[in-house]
Amino acid sequence: MPAVRVWSEELAPGEVLLTWQWPDASAAERDHAADRRAIAATIGVRPGVIAAEATEDGVRVTFDPAQIGKPELAAALRIALAQENDLRTRMAETLKRAPTYLNLARTLTLDERISPLPEAARAAATRRTGPTAMVPGFSLVSRIQTLLPVLRSLSAWSRTAPPGVVDEHLTHAGLTRELLDSDLATTQEAIAYARDYVTQTTGRLARRASALAAQATQASRQYIEQRNQQRTQQDEPL
Repeated sequence: MPAVRVWSEELAPGEVLLTWQWPDASAAERDHAADRRAIAATIGVRPGVIAAEATEDGVRVTFDPAQIGKPELAAALRIALAQENDLRTRMAETLKRAPTYLNLARTLTLDERISPLPEAARAAATRRTGPTAMVPGFSLVSRIQTLLPVLRSLSAWSRTAPPGVVDEHLTHAGLTRELLDSDLATTQEAIAYARDYVTQTTGRLARRASALAAQATQASRQYIEQRNQQRTQQDEPL
């Protein structure tokens, strides 16, 4: 785990701004926007965290101090930065487990010990066809958006259902609570990346369109000026 220094600035009761510093020159080589997204996603799935938002200054976290404290938030931050695989690799592994998560959601509908029925389980149970959004050929974003609500519901279920029931179902599916939370964090991070990418791309296109419009306006003005000069020269007396 990286020896990262973490600071917590209290903005309000139960609300802090987390910032961090690497101990060596490696900070200059990192993608700071990607770090902020990973940290916000990792912290956001922790019990007791209400919201975690990546900002230009760091990561703003709203939490319940009765359930989670600043040391735990700092530990989650370091865990996010210690991930060895990049987002693409982690998301590919998460998507491989998508059928397992959907099958788990369906299985929960048959367990009378679970009440209320998780939203993800109800949605999966009412599907008449297979999880078509998960097959190769569909866009990555569509597959992620299909999986995200399932993971959110399963994560909430794992914290509210009887622990023995949760362990029984997860073990049977070959999953763990930690893996479930990790995959949820990865999926939320991927959504944040897609949103930021669209925003940046839209901004670049808008700036390019503005530059082209300015160039066209300038060219039009130059053409008009040249035409006016030619007319002036033609109208001069001999």
